[in-house]
Amino acid sequence: MHVHVELENGYLPDAYGKYAAPEDKHEWSCRRSFPILIEDIPADAEALALVFLDWDSVPVCGFPWVHWTAFIQGPFDESLEIPDDASRKCPCRLIQGYNSAAKSEPERGTGYVGPCPPDADHAYTLKVYALDEEPLLDAPFWANGLIRACRGHVIDEAGMLIPSRS
Repeated sequence: MHVHVELENGYLPDAYGKYAAPEDKHEWSCRRSFPILIEDIPADAEALALVFLDWDSVPVCGFPWVHWTAFIQGPFDESLEIPDDASRKCPCRLIQGYNSAAKSEPERGTGYVGPCPPDADHAYTLKVYALDEEPLLDAPFWANGLIRACRGHVIDEAGMLIPSRS
């Protein structure tokens, strides 16, 4: 399985992060999610799980910031394109979880919250897992619950580092 996100000059395009257009932001945070192309999905995949994390946030806030958790219900062809702004438009097969803003700012705590690195450029980790069954989770769910539900059901995985500018 392979995952691809189009970068601009080696970075996540500004439309999906700190420098997003005002209509795509809620105060400090971008809510417009980036498109993702997932290829070579195993034929027996019943769901895909997605986790988008910022490990570079640990020195800033003390923990890896969860920017997006979701799973996509099958069936799938060999590839799937998650379209631009899917988090807000929320296609019916995209089931979204909480992000790290959920406790302090509930109004933006579910779905995608874009990168906004305060101190330096950060490299964000996107992981996609092909699962042999759909996670038994009620939405919204926490990232740890999604990872726990994936244990023993991952049949393939792919990932990508996605830099975003400060």
